[in-house]
Amino acid sequence: MNLINNGKLDFSQLESITKKPKLFTKDKINFWQDPYISEHILYAHLDDESDEGSRKYETIIKSVLWLSEYMDLPKGARLLDLGCGPGLYSEHFHGQGFKVTGIDFSQSSINYAKEEAKASQYDIEYLCQNYLEIDYTNEFDVITLIYGDLCVLSHQERDLLLTKVRKALKPGGYLIFDLFTKQYFKKGHENQSWYLSREEGFWKEDEHLLLHEHFKYKKEKVRLEKYTLIMADGEMQSYHIWKHYFSLKRAKEMLHEHQLILKDFWSDLCGKPYEIESSWIGMIAQKPLSKQ
Repeated sequence: MNLINNGKLDFSQLESITKKPKLFTKDKINFWQDPYISEHILYAHLDDESDEGSRKYETIIKSVLWLSEYMDLPKGARLLDLGCGPGLYSEHFHGQGFKVTGIDFSQSSINYAKEEAKASQYDIEYLCQNYLEIDYTNEFDVITLIYGDLCVLSHQERDLLLTKVRKALKPGGYLIFDLFTKQYFKKGHENQSWYLSREEGFWKEDEHLLLHEHFKYKKEKVRLEKYTLIMADGEMQSYHIWKHYFSLKRAKEMLHEHQLILKDFWSDLCGKPYEIESSWIGMIAQKPLSKQ
């Protein structure tokens, strides 16, 4: 889409980009596969001063130790880390004796994870893949979806992934995940803001104008962070980051719908007791031992 038509600014095009999109409208470009953006996603993962990309190093270690002790599985148990990023959790689960496979859609993050594993001589398998396309059967003792990965999917994608996850787990295998709650968005209101990026930005290296919009879909319990870039030549590109939040009741219903047994839940994945005002719900579920 281009804002300039016959040498003039097309205000109808400009107006169209500020309208609220239909629920779960897809981007025309998959930013996870964009070489420039994926590099900046990697930087965010590795920034230990912020929780924007991944949780801080200390929290990751605490979480892995807590979960490993909770499950108490034998050495060599197989773990699939979905949305593994640069391998921050994968490496520490490997350190706890798990045989780890990590999957992520960002080639930059997977390349980094492979290099780190090779340098440390860690026997971890990393795959650059859309985890919605996994096809395993009764192969893993544990599958992790950490840092709200289930929350950024459409309802149909989430159902598809949970179906595949259940299939991939061994009978009695564990699913570990966390979810946003409504409290996560306590300070989030519908708004628009513009800024001019003259230097290298998160989305583009070239100078651009960026419109950031926050939309609410109250009935569906979904929020949208929409970023629209306008380049000097009038070209535009929008990126959508969807976030579905859950109540504890809805999370339990989701597990029941997918024939997974809730084992425990907390306010995080470090074992903090659940509080109604928590911004997160950390959960561990189990595939039934018998066929259902």
